[in-house]
Amino acid sequence: MGKIILIILALGQLALAQNFNSVDSLFPSEAKYIYKDVKDVKITTSDNQTTSLSQIWQEKPIILTLIFSRCAGICSPLISSLKFSIDKIAGSESKYDFYVLILSFDPRDTPQDMKIFKENFELKNSSDWIFGVFSERNKIEEFAKEIGFWYKWVDSTGQYDHPGMIIGIRQGKVVRILVGSDVTLVKLRELLTEIRGEFIPFYSIQKNVAFRCLNYDPETGKVKVGTGTIIMIIPAILTFFITFAIFGIARINRNFLLTHQNKN
Repeated sequence: MGKIILIILALGQLALAQNFNSVDSLFPSEAKYIYKDVKDVKITTSDNQTTSLSQIWQEKPIILTLIFSRCAGICSPLISSLKFSIDKIAGSESKYDFYVLILSFDPRDTPQDMKIFKENFELKNSSDWIFGVFSERNKIEEFAKEIGFWYKWVDSTGQYDHPGMIIGIRQGKVVRILVGSDVTLVKLRELLTEIRGEFIPFYSIQKNVAFRCLNYDPETGKVKVGTGTIIMIIPAILTFFITFAIFGIARINRNFLLTHQNKN
């Protein structure tokens, strides 16, 4: 009986491990790729200029995402969400202190395809948004694998299946990975802080918290005192006033007694 239980437990652990591996393959784990060196590759931009990833990151840190121009799924919403959040944070700044690099992993895509894709997002005149393709198409799969990105052709849809990923690169290393089609202001601000090499004093937590000590505004990046801090301070303030009142009353009583004794 004991052996049967051990076998069941072992099979359960194996199934759990396989499930975790499956989840990790669909949604890459940031911890697995963080601070890894990024493979340098040659890039042909939408303006038909040839450069390399290292040349770009030597100028400024990079926000990188991989898409394909014929995508009917996550690609356009991902870039729209990224653009919206960057516009919110950067405001009226015409120049960024980082590059946004949009690379196609589809060997069929050409610089012209990426040029049209860039223009569709009204980014034609933005030099900080770089759209391009891999100059050496045989390096795409290896590069994607090293940063935790995967893609798979699906015959029934005529599309690639792939995750939405935003990778923060500073000095040739992965410093942050965001997964999903929605790039929130909180997450993007954290990523920008990371690629700039700045310290992040606060990380976002779940929204439904009744009493927070500090409230973080993702749009302004400012921190304000929350109700939790006020609740913690109130007992100390009350204690101070009660103590002050007690000593004040005691002093008044002592003065009264001294005055009364002097009269007698």
